[in-house]
Amino acid sequence: MSSHLIEGFGNAYRAGTLTPSDAIASQLAYARRLSEEINAISALSPTAEAEAEESTRRFERGRPIGPLDGVPVVVKDSYCVEGMPRWHGSAIHDGDPVSDHSSEPILRLREAGAVVVAKTTMPDMGMLASGISSQFGIVRNPWDKTRSPGGSSSGTAASLAAGLAAFGLGTDIAGSVRLPACHCGLVGIKPTQGRIAYSPGSVMRSSGVLATSVADASAALEVVGTQASTDPLCLPGSFEPTTYEEVVRRRPSVGLLLDMGYGEGPEPAVESAVRLAASRLEQGGLAVEEFRLNLSDADFDNADRVFKAHAIAEIRASRHPEAVLGLVGSWVAGSEALRMADYEDAMNGLLATVAKIERATRGYDFLVCPTLPTTGFAADVPGPGDEEQLLHHTQFTAWFNQTGQPAVSYRESDDAASGLPIGVQVVGRRFDDAGALAVAGYLEGTRGPVAEYPCFEGRPSYES
Repeated sequence: MSSHLIEGFGNAYRAGTLTPSDAIASQLAYARRLSEEINAISALSPTAEAEAEESTRRFERGRPIGPLDGVPVVVKDSYCVEGMPRWHGSAIHDGDPVSDHSSEPILRLREAGAVVVAKTTMPDMGMLASGISSQFGIVRNPWDKTRSPGGSSSGTAASLAAGLAAFGLGTDIAGSVRLPACHCGLVGIKPTQGRIAYSPGSVMRSSGVLATSVADASAALEVVGTQASTDPLCLPGSFEPTTYEEVVRRRPSVGLLLDMGYGEGPEPAVESAVRLAASRLEQGGLAVEEFRLNLSDADFDNADRVFKAHAIAEIRASRHPEAVLGLVGSWVAGSEALRMADYEDAMNGLLATVAKIERATRGYDFLVCPTLPTTGFAADVPGPGDEEQLLHHTQFTAWFNQTGQPAVSYRESDDAASGLPIGVQVVGRRFDDAGALAVAGYLEGTRGPVAEYPCFEGRPSYES
């Protein structure tokens, strides 16, 4: 099997050394194992085997329907998948009845022939950057089951790192694709806001891709990163990749960002990894300059208030509001009294911070910074010191949701002390998703050796 998993599955199917039916059967069996080992699976697809049989017949006829035909995929519980339950990570919702439709990105996968093997676990409403859920319990990192896989695309990242599927889809409102990618040693891209159509549309939440390589993340984005009439806020056209050589010809400048102005600074191992990446970019022909953002806790407080408003609206509209995770319930306490004018004030403050960031970064085509300031934390906590401010440690990721910029986390190295992966984030200008992925791909290809991904008994192997 190729190190680029999407390509590897396609090559094996065309060569006849593997059929989609056999691949999906082994994927489903392993998904059951991961449900037991790391609590990563929320539901198995009841139609995956039938879809795989159809794909097998297409390959037998030499007529695959798309670039992902028969390729196994996992998707976060936040998505609607027709015929499968959706809890949005929380016991406040009923997983029954099942969804009667599929979200736009899922439709794009189906059109390309991909087979959704399973939906994956996540924390309540995606409001934690860890894997604690009132519906599913604690999701665990396959690198070390005592550690968090990050959140809120927790189960997707944990599944992929443990060897399930070729790639996965998550959603990202404050780092929920990039943070678990970082914790689990994956590539995760939150594209330019609106690059992946999603109904209902959003100015803050973005669909994103997680994979074990930049090549697979890019190939997946080519399929799901396209416009749709159901999302009036999505971008026109479709994602098209580029090369690092084409990026270098633009003579871009890079900002090295290690200080957001608030929150804990990066641990020494994280700072070292980011500086090493920046050094390789200089060697690769890019101009790099260190700078800092002078944000404050007051800036974070406005974003925090907006996040709380999103959460409390969903809680009060649910059938079982009393079942919300205690951490989330305590965090949103008092938000029921938030007035419309208070929310408007918070949004105006948030947008003022976005303008401040734009002015401070105007001279840079790309930013290189930590994804996560630490090398991980325990599975049963919301974050490092975040018991009251659940998203405080997301300072390096959350603001690029607000600015709408594409941001890619890739695995730069491993922490010598813990053995956990260390992620570095590459942020591009709006609409330059291809450039951000190309820079991340260059860094991925020039990094030093990294450890093999962990796996559990029964992990599918398709080597001939």
